[in-house]
Amino acid sequence: MIRKSLISWPLVFLACLFASCEGESSFTHNGKEEADSLSLNNSYVNKWIYNGMSLAYYWSDKIIEPEDYTQSPTSFFNDLLYRYHPTTAPDGDRFSFIRSDYANLLNTFSGLRSREIGFDYQLYLRSENDKAIVGQVTYVKPNTPAVDAGVQRGWWFDQVGGIALNTDNYTDLLKNLPAEITLRFLNRAPQQTPENFEAYLGAMHVDTLTFAVLEKYAENPNYLDTVYQIGNKKIAYFLYNFFAFGPEDKSDRFLLETNEIFGRFKALDVDELVLDLRYNSGGYVMMSTYLSSMILPALSRDKVFCYFRYNDYLQAFYNKQYGEDYFLMHFKENFFPAGSSLAVLLNNLNLERLIVLTGEYTASASEQLINGLKAYMPVILIGKTTYGKNVSSLSIYEQNNPKNRWGMQPIVAKVFNSLGESNYTTGFEPDIELTELSVYDQSALGDTSELLLNAAISLILNRSIATRRSARKEIQTLVFIPDETKIKGSLLPAEPDLNER
Repeated sequence: MIRKSLISWPLVFLACLFASCEGESSFTHNGKEEADSLSLNNSYVNKWIYNGMSLAYYWSDKIIEPEDYTQSPTSFFNDLLYRYHPTTAPDGDRFSFIRSDYANLLNTFSGLRSREIGFDYQLYLRSENDKAIVGQVTYVKPNTPAVDAGVQRGWWFDQVGGIALNTDNYTDLLKNLPAEITLRFLNRAPQQTPENFEAYLGAMHVDTLTFAVLEKYAENPNYLDTVYQIGNKKIAYFLYNFFAFGPEDKSDRFLLETNEIFGRFKALDVDELVLDLRYNSGGYVMMSTYLSSMILPALSRDKVFCYFRYNDYLQAFYNKQYGEDYFLMHFKENFFPAGSSLAVLLNNLNLERLIVLTGEYTASASEQLINGLKAYMPVILIGKTTYGKNVSSLSIYEQNNPKNRWGMQPIVAKVFNSLGESNYTTGFEPDIELTELSVYDQSALGDTSELLLNAAISLILNRSIATRRSARKEIQTLVFIPDETKIKGSLLPAEPDLNER
């Protein structure tokens, strides 16, 4: 489908042009020949990188052409970036990246992982003056060996394969996963809270579990949905973890499931929606548009969800090629599933307001949903300040070219809502700030006693809002370690959505 295309036609043209300009490079294992071949291949890839970035990069006017085209593509790409700096480049780039295999790059945005540990987690320093790190499980992914092993939300872990996690080794230990992994978990919090975090962890029960790491795991973003009847209120709760259409290209399974969930909400005539995006770090902008369309009051395809601003060249090109409406992304009333010519109506709840649960990894397409809907309805945020990403990217790659498996994800546009607002580079601050993950054991997601959900329900029912699970004293504020590799970002549709009639 055209809306799923990731490369606009000028980029395709460039890819074909580059492919025809270079001869085939051969690789041997004979010293200088091998080195020369590697340099030739790097040169080929780096020329492709430079031309693609010069065309599409949002800060293309800041690019300085490197002198060395034989360096590694990663180094070459990074040298082109107009990097963020708080004083010298406060408007700079924090998000563009490149990968050595474009297939893995694309799989990331569809929820496909080549190595899956089986649960999501957040990392913290054990103490401010120590390199030791502990992780806490945020949610366990269904149909994984971690579920069978009994891993639960709220558990802590501090060792991988018998090696204690610290600031020097945690990236390697948690990203380069073996076929089977052994983790030391700390669980069953003590009844009486010790005075410090070290003592708290020391008083917990220790479980060392070994389980398989899955290959090519397809995570479903539609994690949890339910409706609570509390008094005279019907409250819908939807935990949605990333914006994707389906587990593979040309699949709309996830979108169809999301629409069915909202169909159930609509049939029950819910009064309020609590949308849980605390772990949602982005995905496809078009999917964010569809989800927003299921929420918007007085849905109309004439209403603008958001619009984009590109570099001067692309702005002029798209305006000439497609007209000014190309920059506008409207709300949708229906969609056409892959391989079908029959439209499916979106189940719109026509809500008066929206409550969103947020966290440090609420980013990009999630923030665009918040920003887009804020122009039309009250949006109340509960949790932590969001990540702060008001720009969008494009996946650029040469498909089926044996000389170039690389894929780059440069920032190509800044995104605004219908009111021209894009002022969330430091994130959206919550209306009600609550720290979801703390030293306390966690209630299950969807449990009405869970801290953030309980706050949302209390707000709806006009009750006082609890700031923690119990009256136990908070030990300390933990130092959170952000992981930028978790940020999916927001992927642009590269061409107008011609399938929407």
